[in-house]
Parts: sequence; structure tokens; C-alpha cells
Amino acid sequence: MARQDLRGKVAIVTGASSGVGWQAAVRLGEAGVKLCVTARRVEALEKLRHLMQDKGVECISVPGDVTVQGDVDQVVRECLAHYGRVDILVNDAGVQSYGLFDELPWEHITRIFDINCFGFMRFARAVLPHFRQQGSGHILNIQSMLSKGSAPLLSAYSASKHATLGWAKSLEMELVGSGIQVSNVLVPSVATNMFAHAPTMFGLAPKPVPPTYDPDVVARAVVRCARNPGKTSVPVFLQGRLMLWLNGIAPGVGKFIMGRWGARMQMRDEPVERPEGNLFHAIPQGVGPYGPVPPTPKWKRYSMAAGLAALAGGVVLGVAGLARAAR
Repeated sequence: MARQDLRGKVAIVTGASSGVGWQAAVRLGEAGVKLCVTARRVEALEKLRHLMQDKGVECISVPGDVTVQGDVDQVVRECLAHYGRVDILVNDAGVQSYGLFDELPWEHITRIFDINCFGFMRFARAVLPHFRQQGSGHILNIQSMLSKGSAPLLSAYSASKHATLGWAKSLEMELVGSGIQVSNVLVPSVATNMFAHAPTMFGLAPKPVPPTYDPDVVARAVVRCARNPGKTSVPVFLQGRLMLWLNGIAPGVGKFIMGRWGARMQMRDEPVERPEGNLFHAIPQGVGPYGPVPPTPKWKRYSMAAGLAALAGGVVLGVAGLARAAR
């Protein structure tokens, strides 16, 4: 498909009160997109709206909960009433909860699916009639590397992301020839407030599996996907394309590393009592793109990449040697 000119396009961005949603809205606005930003936190949305207006970007904020159908419909109605159209839906709202699967409260599991998976679906169903009527549109889903992988303590989150990517791929097939595009961005660990908002069953503050990337890396990938729709983007190498390749040729390596050390990798030595986090009620703290864990410095990421590449090379040579010996 031809590269899209984003100037004058209208985008709804969910989960825009912090993290990737916030920064994606900023970058889309800078690219000329008119914005309708939504999340549960009114004050955070207003801060983003004022920031964008100060940049000369047209932006409205409509608070809402992606698990409430009436809220979803209201966001789309107000966007259409203000702009007269909607061209891009950026599905970003997401939550997670840290705990062993059999110890997670069942309501955490269902809530994670209701936000991460069904929230995407609700918004897609709300905008699709308008996309079909105008013969064009773009559903751009912020997915996760865990959409194709797994991590201990995040079984419900991983499962919800697998389900959401499967839905998006099926939807893409259904929309062939309609003029409506579906894209996905597979996000690595990013330095957002998701980890400062998430419930935990362990009494220690959660942290992302290293290395941790700047949310702007993902936001720029969102803009690229908006300009070149219909793709699944993996915007980073180390915790992205390299990991997918390594898992393809030697899945046991990642399983061993994450099974042995994955749980400890995801905890900071900082006591915290947060049994529900932001699952059912928004947390006022933590506005904007960045959270408490800073992005990993580039030199550390390059060192980790070199180590993983060496490990992958050893695995390939070992598999090749076994194949020769078997002949």
C-alpha cells in the first residue's frame, strides 16, 4: 500500500494518560494528526490535551473506560461530532498483574482480558461502521513481544496478548479489499508507569524484564505504521527480532533463562503493597510517558545483544554439528 500522508488525519488513541499511549499521541500530533485521546484519568488527559495544543496540534480529550461499552461509544461519538470523521484507531490501553497463575485472583485474570483483549475489540467494533462507510480506516494495535512469547508471573497478561494478536490477524483477513487496514506493533519492555500501576502478589515493586526501552522508540514505530499500514512491526533488535529468531531456532534457551531467573528479573528491592493496582480504579500518580525504571543505556543493550548473538551462534553451531553427526 502507498505511503500515507498523515496531515489532517484523525486518530483516536486509547490508554493515552501515560506511557506508550501518551507518547504515541505526541508523535502522531507532531506528524500532523488531529487527536482524540482517551483513558480513565481526566486530569492526565487534560495535561496531554494542553501539551498538544501548545504544540499547535488539534486535540480533544474524552475520558472513558474500555471495559464499558457506553464509554467506548461516547468516545467515538464525540470524535465524530468534533472532527466529522475518524481515520485511525490506536488501541493501546493495557494492564497487567504479577503473580503465580494459581495464586492470581480470578477477577484479575478476567479483568486483564476485559481490558487488554476485549477493550481492543470494543473500540474496533465501534469504529468499523464508520470505516466501512468511508471506505478507509486503520486499526493500529499496540501489542507486546509477549504476544508471541511468555514470561513467568505474567500468565494472564501473556495469554491476553496472544489472544489479541490472533484476533487482529483474523480481522486483517476479513477486511481484505475493504480499504481498511490492520497493523500491530510488538512492544518490548518499555520504561513506562505500567509497572508502577500493576498489582503484585509479592510485596516487591515490579520492573520490566531488561533491557528496557524508551517509550519514544515505540511511539516512532506507531507513526511509521500509521504511514505504512498493514504490517506487524517489531521496532527493536535485542528484545525484538533477535529474540523471535532465537526462540524459533532454540526455544529451550529462552525457556531455561526465564524459568530460572525470570521471576527475580521482574522484581525491584523495594517493598510495595499494591494488591489491586490500577485494574479496577485508575491511580492518579504516574502521568506522562516515563515510569520509575529508566531506559537501559545503549551501551548495556549493545553488550547484551552481543552476548545473546554469541549464544545464538553457539546454538546454531551445536545444532549443525548434531545434524552432521546424525548423517
